[in-house]
Amino acid sequence: MTGLVACRRVAPARAAGRLVLACAFAAVLIDAARPDGPVSAPGSQPANLLVNGDFDRPDATGALPAGWTTEHPANVRRNDLGGQRGGVVEMTGDKQLMGGYGADLLSEKIPVKPNTRYRCTGITRSDGPNMKVFVRGYGTVNRRVKGELKTFEDPVYTMRKDILPTGDWTPFNLDFTIVPFNEFGAYQHRVEYVRIKLWAYWPAGTCWFDDVRFEEVGPLSADAVRHPDAVTHTGVPPRLGPGAETTTAAAFDEEQVWLDAANAFRADEFAKAAELGEQLVARAGHKGMYRVLLARALAALQRWSEAEQQAAWLLGEGGGDTAYSRPAVSQPAPDIEPWQRDWACVVRAEACWRTGRADEARLWLKRALREDTAPQARTAAEQLSRQIADHED
Repeated sequence: MTGLVACRRVAPARAAGRLVLACAFAAVLIDAARPDGPVSAPGSQPANLLVNGDFDRPDATGALPAGWTTEHPANVRRNDLGGQRGGVVEMTGDKQLMGGYGADLLSEKIPVKPNTRYRCTGITRSDGPNMKVFVRGYGTVNRRVKGELKTFEDPVYTMRKDILPTGDWTPFNLDFTIVPFNEFGAYQHRVEYVRIKLWAYWPAGTCWFDDVRFEEVGPLSADAVRHPDAVTHTGVPPRLGPGAETTTAAAFDEEQVWLDAANAFRADEFAKAAELGEQLVARAGHKGMYRVLLARALAALQRWSEAEQQAAWLLGEGGGDTAYSRPAVSQPAPDIEPWQRDWACVVRAEACWRTGRADEARLWLKRALREDTAPQARTAAEQLSRQIADHED
């Protein structure tokens, strides 16, 4: 549930316009594989670092654009509209698909530099489905598999743009600066490359993407640099690293399970995040950060009653929690920070709305829209408020 910030118009560079994500990777992006990257002539459009972002080249099968992959080949295809538009990506799905995971398309790896501003642009059209554009940073993550420490390349940082459906080709513009977030603990990862993910979801219907670009804008100013390397935030390094001691499969490593749960949540693997979150709550349910992750993962899975139960605990109501009742003299005192209660209000509001309690949902939204609400939680609350208003209209 990351979200929107203030938007401003920019001049379109091709056709009707573009979705603009001017990403200042202050402490996020590492050195590109190539030393200097593409060079553009002064006054010209920056080089597109994304392979085949205009979708004009088909892959060997002709079904998808070259350089892109999907987990839903029956629902995602390259379509040649001819004329000025040319090749586009078309995503379509029924209620079952769009009400569940949705449909997606993933780019190839894009090398990036540290402390450099980037811009991702695109143009979209839809007869129903909502859309999202993700710019995801990937890094090397250590986690245990059956007690053995192994290394994987996982998403460790995600930027997102939410796009409402429009019947015409429409530009969406968003400039923002990436700053380190510490919602899921103090683990530090290097971002080695990024990928762009295009995603469509509820309601059913068809949508189109075209002219997706990823451009280097320029370096950050010296006073904006938080870290010389590209890390997800400037907290302490992870305890687990090369040469870290492994444990037996039967041992429960709270820190490692937390790391796995956070990585799963960032990768939209909500079932896995919920499963690991339940393990953490069962063993250390006094920690609010575990409850927030579990509540948000359960909400993403539309398990509203369980999500509301976790939110109720964070808000001091107990919620009939059998795994870890509150208060309990024999257990540690609840460790809850204000931003965690903010997220609890958002989850509670959505759970109420989705289960037909609109009036109660508005009350929780009012709490979530205070001036001192944590920025990400407030953005999610604003987004939910718009969805409710659109539904009532």
